[in-house]
Amino acid sequence: MLMHLGRRGIVGRNRKLAGLLVFVLAGVLAVGAYAFTASNTVPAHSAGAGNATVTGYTVSSPTNYTFSEDGLTMTGVKFDLDKAASDVAVALSAANPKEADWADCGESEQASPFGVVCKFKTPVPNGEGLKLSVAAVSTGTVTIE
Repeated sequence: MLMHLGRRGIVGRNRKLAGLLVFVLAGVLAVGAYAFTASNTVPAHSAGAGNATVTGYTVSSPTNYTFSEDGLTMTGVKFDLDKAASDVAVALSAANPKEADWADCGESEQASPFGVVCKFKTPVPNGEGLKLSVAAVSTGTVTIE
């Protein structure tokens, strides 16, 4: 009987030691995980949302076209806007313009009558120049997608 109790005492101590080792290991892992996350840094930055009224531009007449020397194609256009634009793009086409039809004009004049001068990417045959499309922004650049 004494032998049996002795074995139980050793097994009990081994269990206590194993439990203590598991507790110490969990503590070491927790400290390591905290140290890893504590070393991450995120720089300060801003994020947010807002709203503003978006109004259009008015293209005023007369709209003046520039023609090729032979008079068969239109190569550019001049017009005025009702307010300044930081960037303007135009497309002259037979129907709704495609992305390839758009040409960047740069900014309008900064004083009234806010003139814009544009040169088309490729000359437009007279019979195909049925629709002038204008895109303008007051800040930034025009992006056609």
